Amino acid sequence: MKNDEQSNRKLKGYYKFSKKYPTVRGTTYAIGESRKMKKKERNNKIVIVVSLVLIFVIAFIVASICFNLSNRPISDAAGEQERRLSADNIGTIRGILLSNESIKSDTDLEIALDDAIKNGLNAVMLDFKDKDGDILYPSDYETESPEGKNKISKEVINKIHNENLILVARVYCFEDSKAPQKLGAYVYADTEKTTIWFDKAPALGGRVWLDPSNEKSTSYLCKIISEIKDLGVDAIYLQSVKFPVSSTNMPVFDEDVSKNAVLCSFIEAAVGAADNCPVVVGTDLAGINGSDEDRYGGSLFDTAAAACSPLMKKTDDYIEDVEKEYLSLKSSAANNFTTLNVIMTVHELSEDTDFYTNLSDSEIGSYIIVP
Repeated sequence: MKNDEQSNRKLKGYYKFSKKYPTVRGTTYAIGESRKMKKKERNNKIVIVVSLVLIFVIAFIVASICFNLSNRPISDAAGEQERRLSADNIGTIRGILLSNESIKSDTDLEIALDDAIKNGLNAVMLDFKDKDGDILYPSDYETESPEGKNKISKEVINKIHNENLILVARVYCFEDSKAPQKLGAYVYADTEKTTIWFDKAPALGGRVWLDPSNEKSTSYLCKIISEIKDLGVDAIYLQSVKFPVSSTNMPVFDEDVSKNAVLCSFIEAAVGAADNCPVVVGTDLAGINGSDEDRYGGSLFDTAAAACSPLMKKTDDYIEDVEKEYLSLKSSAANNFTTLNVIMTVHELSEDTDFYTNLSDSEIGSYIIVP
């Protein structure tokens, strides 16, 4: 090759300031630099590997979250959250009890819901467990539909919620003529517990009751309440939270039973079973003022429940009387430690064509209408 010809091949060489220099096996570090640079390279590789692992883990977590969110019923959950009542706002309920017949068909239900909305109501109540002891929803405790009665399906619940109505589930508690024989939790007519008690003569349609002081009774009812809560109802209304009585043959309970303590303890357990679904205790005025020792053993006004709901009997000036009682109870509830809401249970005055208008115009802030 001539001296004046330029070669395009890049020549490798080393200088005094070079970090690497060529060898037979490739390049290596200069003396004094080898150990330090190898350590630096090793650390860089470790950093790169750890970074890649972290990136993979983060990507996996993000992908998992996105996958779970994609399978989650977002719209239904959001709607349920909007409908969800709490102890703070449960005093806004203005509802009506719908008969079991109203859910016989879609048309019947639509008519009932339309009527409720037209009358300015924001809630409906259905019997999920009636006074016969029949369970009226899909349950692990009763798989067959009670004869002549309609079960509350998930579709029924969705239809109610789709109309932006609150759903209150009514549960008859100790007034139950079927569970006692299943559980062995009868009320007895004697201290020896050999004679089963009936609320009237069996020949006249007398029925047995669950024993409120029996742990089997309260455990069973709490499981029912938990099932109902899981269905997505907005509130649970407890009916017949009382001891049974009779004008002819009084039932017999242990002498050391404190009826009021038993009932209050059950309400507390029911609230726990209902979790974040608020509980309403339905009673009569005697259960509020504590005047009926045989049934209540005291007052059920201030309990663990989110609200109490006394039933007012019909009077000549019904709405005015209900209004006075409501305002009085609201004033008393302001000084309570637990129950802070009052929801009046009122009879519908079918003969009064202006009943719903008068009720809406009154100062009764919260109520549930029953036949």
